[in-house]
Amino acid sequence: MENMKSGQFVLGKEAEVAPNVILGYTYKDWREKLTIGDYPRIHSGSVIYADTTIGHRFTCGHNVTIRAHCQIGDRVVLLHGTTLEGNLKIGKGVKVMANVYIPSNTSIGDMVFIGPGVNILNARLPMRVSGLAKVVIGNHVVIGGGVTIGPGVNIGDNVFIGAGAVVLKDIPSDSLAYGNPARYKPLPEKFGKGNDPEQIFTGLDLWNQVEDDGSWKEEEYPGK
Repeated sequence: MENMKSGQFVLGKEAEVAPNVILGYTYKDWREKLTIGDYPRIHSGSVIYADTTIGHRFTCGHNVTIRAHCQIGDRVVLLHGTTLEGNLKIGKGVKVMANVYIPSNTSIGDMVFIGPGVNILNARLPMRVSGLAKVVIGNHVVIGGGVTIGPGVNIGDNVFIGAGAVVLKDIPSDSLAYGNPARYKPLPEKFGKGNDPEQIFTGLDLWNQVEDDGSWKEEEYPGK
């Protein structure tokens, strides 16, 4: 556990933390220690700020940045190169692939999959007009690789967004969105009613696999 300053973080039991990780990174006016629940796995190069709370069974890839005032639920996966800018909320069972950017004022529900290279934006006229526009993403959403979500967009539950889409307007629940700018239609029946919990909660790391103990089957989650 190299490069971790004592007194600025609290780790739950059976933590796996690689070298060159910084936990509880402090800044002016910070108040609370970083808190991470049981069974976390944190890979090298990652930096997680104080004033953030993370649930149990957290998986963090290489070179991930999580800034202050993030509320992150149980069984969340953030893969390498992902940035969370702080002042945001992520629910349970959210799986975020590599090189994703999630800005402040974002709220993400439970059982969500976010593909690689997704960018979420929160300023309508950056450097011209002040203020941030909140993005809200519901439960059981799939966001394909390379998607851009514009500021102020609300995405309902059980939405599937195809790869490369540029989403500039709200998308209602049970929709399939695609294209640039994105348009949507009712979600075809073959897409199902929500994300598969077995895929969301297992298979977290191809190169450092941990046998699934099945504990997720006893837990509550939307759609159970």
